[in-house]
Amino acid sequence: MMSIKELIEEPKVVVTYSDRIREIVTKMRDNNQWVVPVVKDKEVIGILSYNDLLRKRISPESKVINLMSPLLSVNEDDDIQRVVAKFYTTKARAIPVINNKRRLVGMITREKLLAYFLNSGDFAKTKVREYMNSPVITVNAEDSVARARWLMSNNNITKLPVMEEKKVSGIVSARDIVDRLYSSGGKKKSSILTEEERLMALPVKEIMNYPVVTTKGDESVEKAVDIMLSKKISGMPVLEGEYLVGMFSGIDAISIIAKKYQMEIPIEAKLIGELKQGDMKALIDGILERYLSRLEKLTDIINFKVTFKEESKSEGKKLYQVTARAVTKMGDFVTKDSDWDPVTAVRKAVEKLEERVQKELRKMETSRRKPKAEES
Repeated sequence: MMSIKELIEEPKVVVTYSDRIREIVTKMRDNNQWVVPVVKDKEVIGILSYNDLLRKRISPESKVINLMSPLLSVNEDDDIQRVVAKFYTTKARAIPVINNKRRLVGMITREKLLAYFLNSGDFAKTKVREYMNSPVITVNAEDSVARARWLMSNNNITKLPVMEEKKVSGIVSARDIVDRLYSSGGKKKSSILTEEERLMALPVKEIMNYPVVTTKGDESVEKAVDIMLSKKISGMPVLEGEYLVGMFSGIDAISIIAKKYQMEIPIEAKLIGELKQGDMKALIDGILERYLSRLEKLTDIINFKVTFKEESKSEGKKLYQVTARAVTKMGDFVTKDSDWDPVTAVRKAVEKLEERVQKELRKMETSRRKPKAEES
């Protein structure tokens, strides 16, 4: 199995946990770097990404430690299959590479990985429509930026086609929103809040990008990946004629490689009754895949299992109890929640699960950093 050393690049931006957010966002934008490693005492302790900046709004003068995510990484001795698996399950744009002492070796970007497989001929004989995401989450041109931000955060995506009269008129990304949110450095707090309210109330068409780079369902994946790499974009709408039928991204291309390696997302969902059907199943599967992606950024997931049970009925309505279980290298985590709406029940249960894993990680990190004298 191939070594990953030829895929490793030196990141242009590396930050410390005490750096200010305002300065980091400027450097990320100027260097076109979506993910930055966070270091302390030469160890990599976390990452900061556009997704973090989009989800949680804090002052531009705040420190990185208040916003960063736990460390998502691969080891310099890992093979290419391990790297593909990490990108596939976490949907990451870039992943730090560390050594056994948790020191930074470099970064592997999604683009570098795609370029490697493109040159290897791994995307031959596949069509975009076989791997695109459909139906597509979209936003209307007159919808607010706040709605676009909410849709991205809740669906773990970074791009939204902007629709006008049932046609794609533009595209808006997490970066478009984040760069504007954090461009108010040096201003008074009251001025920053006023500017943020103004931005969130704007219609999406005011900040969207156009014209839009698109592809077709019968286009080869090879050509689609080549276009994404040359245009430096992470994904594009798929059109049939003038109508939107899907979205195709770098992660969809990586899923082709994952299937060649016979990788499967470790989700087991035991649905009951009408939950097994059509749109309801698709909604639940979508939530589980998004939360698995978030959990994989926290720790290695061996198995992720969700079961449904009808607790009671009232006036013809069913109360659903959801049990979510994640088997990880840190141990097993189990949560339960109930709701009359099965989609809400599953979301609440997996949100609790994510919180439990984060709490355990913080506890382990605190314990690891205790001086020896305190431990005795």
